[in-house]
Amino acid sequence: MTPKSPVLPFAVQERVRWSDCDPLGIIYYGTYIRFFEAAEHELFRQAGLPYEVMRVQRHVQLPRKAFAVEFHSPAQMDELLEIRVGIARIGETSITMRFEAYRARDLVHRASGTLTVVCVEKETITKRPLPDFVKDALRPFLVA
Repeated sequence: MTPKSPVLPFAVQERVRWSDCDPLGIIYYGTYIRFFEAAEHELFRQAGLPYEVMRVQRHVQLPRKAFAVEFHSPAQMDELLEIRVGIARIGETSITMRFEAYRARDLVHRASGTLTVVCVEKETITKRPLPDFVKDALRPFLVA
């Protein structure tokens, strides 16, 4: 983990590997989804909500509803990225997260993204209210 961003409260670092690149030697666009998901999982863990515990023990299912990424500049192979994440919105049934990716050494902006997950019943995959313990645990990570 890296120091807190003044904008987004949580960060992880990810290195761009050979398998993360396209034939031009720059990051393949789909890699950001994996990097953003890693930051999401670590934020939830930091909040006391590891996904496996929520899924198996607390019966909270949070499938993806929407994912958007905007690319600002291409990351290169072997580049260390800082992936920052915060909670943009906590709704009745959904959570929206905001992500920013920067080159770690000088904070050149590489990509931005948002992800919305929806709380559902496991058997029917129908929306259900977010449990209060989830909302309470994520409030410290809310950003404007």
